[in-house]
Amino acid sequence: MRSESEVQARIRHLLSVELDRQIEAARARLPHKCRHNHRQALDVRKEIEGEPNPGYNRVTGALPVIGLCMLGADNPEQWNGTICEDPIDALRCPYYDSPSDTKATVEAAFYSRIRDLEWVRQNLPEVYGLLWALGSDTMPSLPWWKALWFKFISVRPDPLAPALMPVNPTED
Repeated sequence: MRSESEVQARIRHLLSVELDRQIEAARARLPHKCRHNHRQALDVRKEIEGEPNPGYNRVTGALPVIGLCMLGADNPEQWNGTICEDPIDALRCPYYDSPSDTKATVEAAFYSRIRDLEWVRQNLPEVYGLLWALGSDTMPSLPWWKALWFKFISVRPDPLAPALMPVNPTED
C-alpha cells in the first residue's frame, strides 16, 4: 500500500501532465484561435418571407459557422474575404502571430478546472480516484519546479515550418 505522500506525488505528476497538455493545446495553430479569425454563422433559411433566399447555404451537418480571415477587412476594396476554416490554413498563414489564448488565460483555465471536482471526475479520472482514496476534496498544488517552469514559458504558436510557408511564384 502506498503512503499518503506517494499518492499526492502521483496527483502532482498527473496535474503536471495535464498542464503540459493544456499548454500544447493553447499553442496549436488553429483558425478559431487566431485574433484575425471571425466565426460567421451560415444562412440556413431556404426562404425569407416566402421568397427564395439567394444566400441559402446548402452545407448541412455539424458546420453551422464558417471561419473568415478579417485581416484587412477595414478596407473593403482590398479585402478578399479569405476563408480560414481548416487547420492547414492556420499552419500556412504568415499573419498568425497572436493567438487568442494567452499564458494568463491558460493559467486561469487550468486552476479553475482542477478546482472543479466534477470536471476532474470527467477529465482526470485517475486524479479523482486518488483524491477519493485519500478521502480529500482539495487538490494538492503543482510541484514547485513545475510552477517555476510555468513562470518562464511562453504560450505562442510555433513558427511556420519552411515547407508550409507560402511560395511566391514570381521568384526563380
